[in-house]
Amino acid sequence: MSSYNTFRQEGNTLIHTRIFDAPRELVWEVWTTPEHIREWWGPDGFSLTTKSMTVESGKTWDFIMHGMGRDWDNRIEYVEVKKPSLLTYRHSGAESEEYNFTVSVFFEEVEGKTLVTMKSVFKSKAIIDELNRKVNAIEGGKQTLNRLEKYLKNSSWQ
Repeated sequence: MSSYNTFRQEGNTLIHTRIFDAPRELVWEVWTTPEHIREWWGPDGFSLTTKSMTVESGKTWDFIMHGMGRDWDNRIEYVEVKKPSLLTYRHSGAESEEYNFTVSVFFEEVEGKTLVTMKSVFKSKAIIDELNRKVNAIEGGKQTLNRLEKYLKNSSWQ
């Protein structure tokens, strides 16, 4: 299977799709465990500190992103968790609730690899445009998945 990496915007929704050359259970693990996610989450040049993480419906992941010369408090509230196939969560932590968004991440096994489809739904297209102008949000999302891909490829624990 060839590399598969797409991005598209449909109104107020951003959709990233990527094939990772790793089994679904492994991709799920590195997405849901603090010791792994800190190694790849966030755009290039960012680092991560997890305050707490409980990947269960109704539970949260509280973390701080460090980058662009400041610390960014973030909170993810898990809405639906179906190991190892689906994570749905609400992301908050920005200065305004207007910037909060909902994400569904689908993990599908395809010929021993993992197809990840990540759909982020914002309150409006204008919010996406504003976030893109302020913090280059769309490129940041692509960089985050690039970092995940590198982490999966370069990890000796596989």
